[in-house]
Amino acid sequence: MSYVYTVARLRGMENHILDTGFFSRLMDSAGIEDAVKALGETSYSQWITGNSGFDKAIDAEMLATCQELESFVPDKGLLDIFRLPYDFHNVKVLLKGLFKVRGGEPEGRRYDLLSKLGTINTDELTNAIETEEYSYLPYGLTDLIPQCWQLWEATKNAQAVELLIDHQMFKAMLKVAEDLKMPDIVQWVKFRIDAENLKSAIRLARMKYDSAKSLQFFHEGGTIRPDDMAKLLNEPQETWSRLLSHTDIGAVLSALQDSGDIKASLSEVSKAIDDYLIRVLEKAKYSMDDPANVMLYLLTKEAETRNMRVALVCVGSGLDREFGRRLLSNGR
Repeated sequence: MSYVYTVARLRGMENHILDTGFFSRLMDSAGIEDAVKALGETSYSQWITGNSGFDKAIDAEMLATCQELESFVPDKGLLDIFRLPYDFHNVKVLLKGLFKVRGGEPEGRRYDLLSKLGTINTDELTNAIETEEYSYLPYGLTDLIPQCWQLWEATKNAQAVELLIDHQMFKAMLKVAEDLKMPDIVQWVKFRIDAENLKSAIRLARMKYDSAKSLQFFHEGGTIRPDDMAKLLNEPQETWSRLLSHTDIGAVLSALQDSGDIKASLSEVSKAIDDYLIRVLEKAKYSMDDPANVMLYLLTKEAETRNMRVALVCVGSGLDREFGRRLLSNGR
């Protein structure tokens, strides 16, 4: 299936992606009113009403992007890989709300935290979970949700339930990618799993977790086996880049260590890993018929929305703007 027309459309849309220079200037705004004025000539202006509701405006921009791509991308699965994590986020929100309700908190539901960026209509998903009618849900959710309830009843451990959901999310992403029969997309999903596992390894190391107890936190399906990730916790972090030098993501650790950022905040480490997930797809830019350009555009747009949140939080809340600049993604 040809992607020449699709890539040509994406090339035109890329011209409207906001670069890090814009966000650096945005963070120089004297206050939130000046920031809103700066957004006046961007696509975000159509979603902003007044000086509040920025999160909803940012989500609306990303949703409009997905809907536009749906109108001309031949393989919907490419969009599903990007959007299905939002479905699993919504499952977490709904289940945790019901856990609280059954635990005696009648106001435990948080429908305001649901994202419309998923592939499943939020009203339909909410109704399915609250009425226990799961049979039509995709991505293995039909079997997963009862398992979550069983785990919750046995342990009352919300973190364990979240891990179970995340394990299935990555399994579902890999299945959708494999069904597309696009090797580069399958490889990217594997790198995405490696990236999440590396974030977990760094977080667990800082929490002084024992290697034997950490295996449960790592997801199957990446290019690095979960037990190999767990073994990193037995080694000094300074040696991790050497131990992972045979892997693609090892270069991220090398760069962090070379710059002295391996001890940086988890937010900065996550930013570096997220930037890596964009870089590994950038070879698609040299082709006018590569489906990976769809994923590359979505990730670049998502990086833009993260930058928007960082900048507006810094301006609106008076947070350290230099720290905020370090968190800006290099999507473009």
